[in-house]
Amino acid sequence: MSARPQEAGSSEVRAPAGRRRGSDRVLLGAQVADGLTDYIRREGLVAGDPLPSEAVLADEYGVSQRVVRDALRQLGQQGVLRTQQGKRAVVSDLRPVAVHGYFKLATGMDKHAIGELLELRQALETKAAGLAATRINESRLAELEEILGKTTACGDDLAARVELDLTFHQMIVRASENRFFTAIHEALADALASERRRGAALTESAVGHHEESDAEHRTIMYALSSADLMLAEQAMRTHLERVARRYEQAG
Repeated sequence: MSARPQEAGSSEVRAPAGRRRGSDRVLLGAQVADGLTDYIRREGLVAGDPLPSEAVLADEYGVSQRVVRDALRQLGQQGVLRTQQGKRAVVSDLRPVAVHGYFKLATGMDKHAIGELLELRQALETKAAGLAATRINESRLAELEEILGKTTACGDDLAARVELDLTFHQMIVRASENRFFTAIHEALADALASERRRGAALTESAVGHHEESDAEHRTIMYALSSADLMLAEQAMRTHLERVARRYEQAG
């Protein structure tokens, strides 16, 4: 693997020498970050692959190591890289860190945001369930069956139910084999889980809906195991519409 972020003939543009000092450091950092993103894509780097050292990167881009650190920090905040002091940055699994933070902040500051998030969840998960019905394999079906069994066994343990419910829905979205659906859903699901744990009224109202929720999950499971796209979409839509009504009733 080449350690050089730029190659001869590359279309990447270096910042002009006259803009490498003072207030232009932020701009330079952004330019280096863009260059590193292109490098990761061009070299086909995957999660866990290391980048060249800060010293090598500074030499390649003709900037200071401080500018390189700015670029690495920016990519870390975006979820592109994992950085640790004293070690080389490595490519992350590309989780949408910024989106995850936005969802958590929005639900924490605006009580109406949870309803909007649920609308997004309905749109995303309904389509994902249909895709999953046509793409899911036997191994994932078995894992989903195991999750449903654990959910039934945990009874009224709300904390366990929240985690199992999230896992069930996340596995279905992953089975859609659409990585963008998966990334957005994971960020969204974390925000919804936090809201559920904080909302005492919602927690109390959820206890009376266990049997109904379990039955709806079973219908979704039947649709997936039958490879029935239309039934999977309808079953997921029905389930999430009820969830949305429950949030509305909880205020």
